[in-house]
Amino acid sequence: MPIHTRERRKLALIIPAHNEQMVVGDTIRSAIRAGQSPDDIYVVSDGSTDWTVELAYLVLPDGHVLDQPQMGKAMAMANGILNFGLVQRYEWIHIADADGVFADGYFDELRRRLSPKFVAATGHLQSLKGGWIAKYRVFEYTMGLEVMRRIQSLLGTIPVIPGATCILRTDIVEHLDFLHPSLTEDMDLTLQIHRRKLGKIAYIPQAKALTQDPKDFADYHRQILRWYRGGWQMIRRHGIGRRAGRIDAYMGFMVLEEIVLLMQVTLLPIYCIAIGNYVPMATMFLVDLAAVLGITLWAAWLNRRPDIIAAFPLYYVLRFVNLYTFFRAWFEIVVLRKFGSDAPGWTTEGRRYRIAPEALGVANK
Repeated sequence: MPIHTRERRKLALIIPAHNEQMVVGDTIRSAIRAGQSPDDIYVVSDGSTDWTVELAYLVLPDGHVLDQPQMGKAMAMANGILNFGLVQRYEWIHIADADGVFADGYFDELRRRLSPKFVAATGHLQSLKGGWIAKYRVFEYTMGLEVMRRIQSLLGTIPVIPGATCILRTDIVEHLDFLHPSLTEDMDLTLQIHRRKLGKIAYIPQAKALTQDPKDFADYHRQILRWYRGGWQMIRRHGIGRRAGRIDAYMGFMVLEEIVLLMQVTLLPIYCIAIGNYVPMATMFLVDLAAVLGITLWAAWLNRRPDIIAAFPLYYVLRFVNLYTFFRAWFEIVVLRKFGSDAPGWTTEGRRYRIAPEALGVANK
């Protein structure tokens, strides 16, 4: 159980950043508008060569920005927690990406709902307005969080606490390994919590955070390729599927879903051609089309984003891209044994774009 003292504050926010001059100031100001005091916000600049440090200091008090040589995001988090003494001074640490926007009352909701019975938590992630990739992400996030994340929370099988809204109880920090290089450090930390049986992870849907999505297809492909490579990397590292645990069963189910989809788009057409009967293939397509369209309309209504309906035909393109990338990453990591380790680096450099002014004050309207 956590140690409580009268001197400890409830919640610190730490933002690791590398060359984030385009967005870091807006993210900090968004956090302040969402209920976080500047005195409880900290930035770690990991080898930034732009104006990240100076822009952070325009908003934050002296001593709240750490400028270190480039070591990677995980080490930026670990060094920031140590340098600022957050474990000794706070009950909870919130780690956030430098391109986030927090809805009104976000931090007030967290302070109200964070409980000692949990060791970590995540809020509700939404997509900032952007191009057609962002419209697809509204569809993905709605299905993934409004449905699947609630099921994961109920079963105790949340596989990844996203980097945009990652909250840790400070007494578990010493049990987490930030030093092992990883393509997906957020998934690594989450699976460490499961494997080391540190406790339960809370999902707090009332606390809404918004994040930037890739601005074009090339950026999107690089992002999901890193995610899938990192996912398979973590499956190997943590021996997922080799134990009879809840997280093993759930992640096995996630992999099975992709295998079934691959069979539907490859073996079923071959079977229909072989027997000269295309009814099964047509039926599957129409049922899937109706389901995806239904989810799209639901997501548009739920997020008050009718604009995403126009991008509906493109969703199928990205679903096939995802499927290809998933199995490409499997072949690279599991078969070829590539990416056993990952040198410190940042995949966000050069891909940021200015946060739309209307998003900074109306994130949850």
